[in-house]
Amino acid sequence: MASSAIWNTSGSGGPPPVRIEVDEPVILGKWVYYAGVPIITTILWFVWDYVLKTLLLRRWYEKQGINFVDNCYAVVGAELQVTKLQEENKSHDWLYTDKPTNLYGTLRGLTLQLYTTNAKLCSELVGKTGKQVDRNTPALHSVGRLSPSAIPFQSMHKLRFKDRKANLTKSTRDNKRLYEIVERQANHALDKFSVKSESGQISIDARDLLEYWTRCTSGEFVWGQQNIEGRYLTVEQVDGVVRTLPFMDVLNMTFTELRFYSSRFWNRVCFPLASLPLTKEARRLSKNINILRDICTEMMNNPLEGTVASLLQEMNDGQGMPDVYSLDDLITATFAGLDAVKSAVMGCIYHMLNPDHAYWRQAILEEMNKLEDLPGDMDVKVMQAPILTAFMWESLRFEPPGSLINNAAVKDFELNYQGQTYKIKAGTRIVSSIHALHQHEESWREIAPDMSPLTEFDPNRFLKYGDKLLGSSCFMPFGKGPRRCPGQAAGALMVKTFLKVFVEREFKNCKIVTPEGQSKDASRFHVYSKATYNLVFDE
Repeated sequence: MASSAIWNTSGSGGPPPVRIEVDEPVILGKWVYYAGVPIITTILWFVWDYVLKTLLLRRWYEKQGINFVDNCYAVVGAELQVTKLQEENKSHDWLYTDKPTNLYGTLRGLTLQLYTTNAKLCSELVGKTGKQVDRNTPALHSVGRLSPSAIPFQSMHKLRFKDRKANLTKSTRDNKRLYEIVERQANHALDKFSVKSESGQISIDARDLLEYWTRCTSGEFVWGQQNIEGRYLTVEQVDGVVRTLPFMDVLNMTFTELRFYSSRFWNRVCFPLASLPLTKEARRLSKNINILRDICTEMMNNPLEGTVASLLQEMNDGQGMPDVYSLDDLITATFAGLDAVKSAVMGCIYHMLNPDHAYWRQAILEEMNKLEDLPGDMDVKVMQAPILTAFMWESLRFEPPGSLINNAAVKDFELNYQGQTYKIKAGTRIVSSIHALHQHEESWREIAPDMSPLTEFDPNRFLKYGDKLLGSSCFMPFGKGPRRCPGQAAGALMVKTFLKVFVEREFKNCKIVTPEGQSKDASRFHVYSKATYNLVFDE
C-alpha cells in the first residue's frame, strides 16, 4: 500500500494543521493497469483471431454447401475422432471417404482445413499450387526438424525451389545402381530374418524385415556403403537408456519418433507445440537431431563417387547454392522413403498372399521368369513389367502411404465444380485427401464406366486403363504437379524390385498371420500406422 498525507486546514487562527495519513493502492493500481490491459487485450485478440474468426469462417463455408465433420468442436476440431482412427491404425483421411459433398471441412487446432476428394476439384487445386496455394504444413514441426531448409517444407517461391527439386530428382535417377542395391539388400534381409523356430517353421515380422531393408537400401543409395558402414552414433533412446547404434538405425528411429510424437493429440491441435522443448521427449529428440545433422555434414564433406550425395552436391555447387540446401535435401532424401516404401511393400505383400489373389501372385512370378530370358537391363524390364506394375498401383490405390499435398491458401481464390463456385479465403488450409480420392467412385467411373467397384482389389483396372489413370487426378499416390514427390521413380523401383525378389524366393506355404487384437484389414499400412503381420512359411 502507498500512503498520502492530507493536511486539515480548517481556517486561519485555529489550531495548527494536523497531518492525516491515508493509505492508497497507488503503485499496485498502476501495475494492475499496465499489466492487465495488455493481458486482457491479448486474450481478446486471441479469442477473436483464432476462435471466433475461425468459427465465422466455418459458417462462411457451410453457407456454400461445404459439410464439416460431425462432432467437430472449436480448437480441438475432430481430433478426438482422429485419435480413435489412429488406435485402429487408420489414417485420419478416412473421416472423409463417405461424406456427401466434394469438399469437406474440419477444424485442426487453431486453423480451418478443407479437403478435396473428387478428381476435378483435386486437379483444379493442383493447378493453383504455387500461385494461390503454397506449402504450409505441420510436417515442418515434426520430421521437418531433421531438415528444416529442405524443399518439402518450403514455399515454391523461396530457396531456389525449382532448381533444387530438379537437381534432387536427377540425382536419384541411377536406376541401374539402385536396382542392384535393392535386389542385393532384399535377399540379404530375407536371409537374415528367415530363422527357423522350434516348430520347424519360419516366422518373420514383416515390419521389422522391411524397416531393416529400407534402412540398408536408402543409406547405401544416398551416402554409399563405405560411408555408412561401421558408423555408429551414441544417442538416448525413448526408454532413457543411452545406446550406441548404427547411423541408419538412429536416423530411422528418430524420424519415426518425430512423426509419432507430432501426432499426439495436443501436438496435432497446435502444430508448433511439437517443436518446442516443453517435454523431456522433445528435448531428447532435439539432441539426437543435432547428432544426426553433425554426422550427415561430415559424410557430405566426404562424398563417395556415384552416390546421390556426390551427384546432388556437384549440381548444387555448380549453381552456387549454399551447402545447407544440399545437406537438408540429402537428409530428406535419406529418410523420406523409409516408411513410405516400407508401407507400400507391406500393402503389396498383404494383397499378394491373400488366398483370393493367388492368381496375381502366380502371374507376377511367370512374368518375372519371362523377363529373365529377355535381353536388356533388368531395372528397365522391372519398371516396365505390366502385371507387376498394375499390381503395385492397385495396392497403392487401396492404401496409399499417406496424403501428400498439404497446402494453404495464400490469397483468396475460387474452385469451380459442376456449376458450383466455392470461394476460398486466404489462410485456409486446403489439401487433397488421397485416401478419399482413391475411393471416389464417380471420378473413376468417368474414366471407365465398366470398371470394377473401388471396394474390390482388381489390378485389371490398371492393365486396361493404365494410360488414362496414371497421370490423371483420380490416382496420385505420390502427389501431382509441382509438389509431386521427386523420388517417385526411385520409390516405385524399390517396391517392384523387392516384390520380384519375394515371389522368386518360392517360400513354401507362405501365409500371413495377423497379431492378436489387430484388425485383419488391408487398409492399415500407411506411414502413421503401427500395424504389422508375420510371414509364416516352411523352410
